[in-house]
Amino acid sequence: MIKVGYCVAYDWRMLQNSIPPVYNQADIICLSIDRNRQSWTGESFSWDEDAFQMLISELDPLKKIKIYEDAFYNPDLLPMQNEVNQRNKIAAFMGEGGWHIQLDTDEYFTDFPGFVNYLKEYKSNRKVNICCPLINLYKITAGGILWIKPNSFSQVEYIQIATQYPDYEYGRRNGNFNILTKFPILHQSWARSENEIWEKLKNWGHAKDFDIKRYFLQWKQVDSTNYTSYKNFHHLYPETWPALELKRTDDKVDLFSSVDKGDFLLPITNWNLAKANSIWLSRINKLFRYFSR
Repeated sequence: MIKVGYCVAYDWRMLQNSIPPVYNQADIICLSIDRNRQSWTGESFSWDEDAFQMLISELDPLKKIKIYEDAFYNPDLLPMQNEVNQRNKIAAFMGEGGWHIQLDTDEYFTDFPGFVNYLKEYKSNRKVNICCPLINLYKITAGGILWIKPNSFSQVEYIQIATQYPDYEYGRRNGNFNILTKFPILHQSWARSENEIWEKLKNWGHAKDFDIKRYFLQWKQVDSTNYTSYKNFHHLYPETWPALELKRTDDKVDLFSSVDKGDFLLPITNWNLAKANSIWLSRINKLFRYFSR
């Protein structure tokens, strides 16, 4: 079975872009929502139940979507610990077996049928995470949309998406071996309004991991005239976002066509994937790092 789970909160409206690409191939779609409408930091978020139910009725003609409400905020835990708790509860709600896929509401698959075929053909007894590269959108400006373009394979940001052994330890990460693929996910990420960005920064799992006010100011200042000055600016791991690229668009931005997928995939070669996905090479590298300390 193909089981897709979402952590749903203040940005639930983004489900209108995230669910349609995965709907036909998914057997179960779980939308998990804090019953008290609190985020992982304990902030209360606004909620329009009538509008939410109307959106779900439009997106779910085959009744695949299950709503799971629980108390996911614990004041004794850090925001990231609350996120991990929610993700593990989603996995338990969807039950053992099959492929567990966890997505955020602002993550949009560009080829989910191909990804599902890959999962169904994957044969291994190892506990693995199947990972996808993120096409990170940074800001919609008057001159077009800014996105993070990797210049090398090492700069491609991968995220753990699917596993048959869901046991999350940090976000969607765990100790399973990571298998990298060429199925990109469009990540709307920072390409939102100012109010939405500030709400995201206050409420997400990384809210305590960096200076959110400083980063918010940096995000506000970037535009289509000064974006080339932004170098190594990822909020946690600076070098993973080396620079911004501008894709000029018409007045109406179509997120799904805002980035040339082929251009993005250029640094991801079959040779790089083969090296990254070799468990033997991974073990050798770990031994080398251990003895070189």
